[in-house]
Amino acid sequence: MNEVLTASAGQEDDVDPDRAARGKPVRFKDGVPVYVSGQAPAFLRTKAQLSRVRRKPSANQRPVAYVYAHWYGTRIALWDPEQSVKMRHLSALQRRQMQQRRTCTDCGEVFPVPVWGLCGVCEDRAARRRADLRSRTCQDCGTVFRTPAPARSYGDGMCLACDERLERGRQVARSLMERACRRCLVQLYPLTVWAAMSEREQAMADWHCTPCDQEIEQERAEAQRRADRARWDDLGPTIAWAQKILADPDAYAVLDTETTGLTATSRIVEIAVTTVSGTVLLDTLLNPGGEPIPAEATAIHGITDAMVEDAPTFSEILPRLTEALAGRRIVIYNRDYDTGRLLWELHLHHLALGTVDFTKHPRYGSHRHAAAQAWLDAQEWEECAMEQYAAFYGDWHDYFGSYIWQKLRGGHRALGDTRAVIRRLEEMAAYPNPFVHMEEAAAA
Repeated sequence: MNEVLTASAGQEDDVDPDRAARGKPVRFKDGVPVYVSGQAPAFLRTKAQLSRVRRKPSANQRPVAYVYAHWYGTRIALWDPEQSVKMRHLSALQRRQMQQRRTCTDCGEVFPVPVWGLCGVCEDRAARRRADLRSRTCQDCGTVFRTPAPARSYGDGMCLACDERLERGRQVARSLMERACRRCLVQLYPLTVWAAMSEREQAMADWHCTPCDQEIEQERAEAQRRADRARWDDLGPTIAWAQKILADPDAYAVLDTETTGLTATSRIVEIAVTTVSGTVLLDTLLNPGGEPIPAEATAIHGITDAMVEDAPTFSEILPRLTEALAGRRIVIYNRDYDTGRLLWELHLHHLALGTVDFTKHPRYGSHRHAAAQAWLDAQEWEECAMEQYAAFYGDWHDYFGSYIWQKLRGGHRALGDTRAVIRRLEEMAAYPNPFVHMEEAAAA
């Protein structure tokens, strides 16, 4: 057989075209040629092709060739049909079973290949029937209706009765949830009591029972203590600073100003000084020397030109200010800003006296009167209360690498802001030590 497949060109005219190879083999497998698809001799057959005519390879028969299948690239054996043997006859039972596999159980049509139940047309028709039956069947109670579900109900494939029943159940569940503790779901209010409440009272109702409230508060306090311990290096000094001031409140003064703006030449329109104990040492509006108060500044502190028209000037209240601050350490919220405004007012005051003696300001780089700087240097300034409270509050800004300054919320009037500073000091000084709880637990 191999000689027939590899015949020379002079002998090709004597060979049956169906028995001649249509191309050269790409390789050999155990001496058997391997062809690509379409190049093997046409008379050769695969086992599947032999089985269709009820034949099979004999016991000792070897493949004549192999072929590569394009669609999955595996090697398929090809056999000589003349060397094959007949397969035994099918029994009547086998023929009936084969007939049944090729017969549609719905329309009864026989197909050349097995359909295993329903043919494609009948399967599509059955699927449509199932979909129609499902659309007319309540998915909860199982009742079959004449019309599809969308025409009968507002739910997902349920009848109106089941929809109403489920909605009543949902209303009962929502009522229980509204009247129950959100943590342990223990009922807090009977339905009659809840129905008697107004919407405002229901909105203000206690959503946690007393044990849960206590447990939540304990968890919150413990979480806060852990956070405070983690940043105690920043928190501890602020608490100690506030406690030091409150230990001798009359030895410290709180100063605040309201101005015409935020620039380096803004004028003071109100100033207040109190002791930390609350004694008012100075509280007065100031005439900014004829400089108009911008509307933007008035919108913040509410001070108008008419209010300061008959007020004293800074030069007139300077002796009272010096006396109020004498012998006291001064606490200011945003110290650099207020001291900058004081320095400018002192500079203008000494210019009006006619003396000329300037020094360069270390921060602004501009020149100020030497006597003005000397007055500031003679005072005892405490650390900036705004920076201390920012470190106490603990709102860290990752981009700037520092704590965010917090608003004072004193009303933007000088006396109100000084009292707000005192409240901040009391808040800081009264803050509990996060390590005390640990020491008490260890001692117990």
